Amino acid sequence: MVIKKSKATNPSWGGRFEDSVNKLAVSYTSSLDQDKRMYQEDIVGSMKYAQALKEARVITANDYSKILKGLKTIQKEIESGKFEWKEQLEDVHMNIESALQRKAGNAAKKLHTGRSRNDQVSTDLRLVVLKSIDEISNLISKVQGSIVAKAKKHHSDLMPGFTHLQLAQPVTFGHHLMAWYEMLNRDFSRLQDTKKRASSMPLGSGALSGNRYKLDRKLLAKRLSFDRISNNSIDAVSDRDFSLELLSTISILGVHLSRINEELIIWSSSQFNYIDLPEEFCTGSSIMPQKKNPDVSELMRGGSARTMSNLMGLLVLMKGLPLAYNRDMQEDKRFIFDSLDYSNSSLELLALMIKGMSVNTKKMKQDCELGHITATELADYLVLKGLAFRKAHELVGKIVAHADKQKKQIFELNLKELKKYSKLIEKDAMNLIKPEEAIRNKDSIGGTSPKQVLRQINKAKRELSSRR
Repeated sequence: MVIKKSKATNPSWGGRFEDSVNKLAVSYTSSLDQDKRMYQEDIVGSMKYAQALKEARVITANDYSKILKGLKTIQKEIESGKFEWKEQLEDVHMNIESALQRKAGNAAKKLHTGRSRNDQVSTDLRLVVLKSIDEISNLISKVQGSIVAKAKKHHSDLMPGFTHLQLAQPVTFGHHLMAWYEMLNRDFSRLQDTKKRASSMPLGSGALSGNRYKLDRKLLAKRLSFDRISNNSIDAVSDRDFSLELLSTISILGVHLSRINEELIIWSSSQFNYIDLPEEFCTGSSIMPQKKNPDVSELMRGGSARTMSNLMGLLVLMKGLPLAYNRDMQEDKRFIFDSLDYSNSSLELLALMIKGMSVNTKKMKQDCELGHITATELADYLVLKGLAFRKAHELVGKIVAHADKQKKQIFELNLKELKKYSKLIEKDAMNLIKPEEAIRNKDSIGGTSPKQVLRQINKAKRELSSRR
């Protein structure tokens, strides 16, 4: 009796199977909805791999020509929207390989020689990560450019500085904006570090044991713009550290974006009224006609939570996996692409929001006349007169208590009142405790004096210019 073999769902691996895959299982195991966005990297990787096979005399020049022509045609079809994606072929790699066989015939069947989807997907994903790092880095620089331009315009405009969200000391608005610049600068730096470790090419590692064909992996890596090749084929196909590093960096970026937008939300409230966000980045209320809600900032603040959960998701996914490749790792792209999409769109929007926001310098300056905001300056004055800081702190605390009872700010007290607490206080103190004078005295490197803020801005301009 002859047993008729059922048609396998996927011809790339179905040779040993007698039954086709359950239809529900086909849908369950397919990653096409996620990884088809890697089509460009997959095609480029296949083109360069085919060239390496030709040079190693595994395929002929004629085979290579047919493969190259077929891959270029497929790329055009995908970009034009004419390409037919098939879920039963599981992923982007098999869809492209199947289409190539229809276009290049037997030559296409030679392309996968010595290559596994294990090293293929790792290569594609690393190429995506490297390209994405460049894209995010450019967007960070764009946001920083908006920050620097706004900071320069307001480098000497007074605003209250806060700790515990309470009035603390006077600073300039430009100085506060440059704090945002520094946060994003660390994100930029971390991305460059991540790029160094991501730029290791796994292609040529096969499923896990390496490649018996005499491929020039170093030349192949150079053609794909990798800095180096992987040293261990088992590690190469099972490593997702580069993805974890990227998601870790993006999650920290998400924290920074959330904190920046939290301040935009607070400052644009009626109670603060420090800034006015462009209407194009706000929405109204369905019931209250007067409302102008900072919805884009709120969604940017809220969306940052996804970057943290995506990092945790990938960490949990990887933590229990034995070496080498496991199908669980197919899930990594969901976390990666979601975080990439959040950061790209958020940074693009934030650059425009900062550029377009108007600043209420009058209200900020008015608030610098609240909360005894120059009390520390008076304590510093007494220290320079020879008093120990702790004693100066105590005396100024008593002056603040007295001013509160008089319903005055300390700079509104007269000299006679101040001298009751210390004979060290002279007429020159009356000017030093004014907010506009207080910021000028903070002239140390990194301080809030307009002179120092301009130095920070000029340094930032040089940094941004060097990235171009």
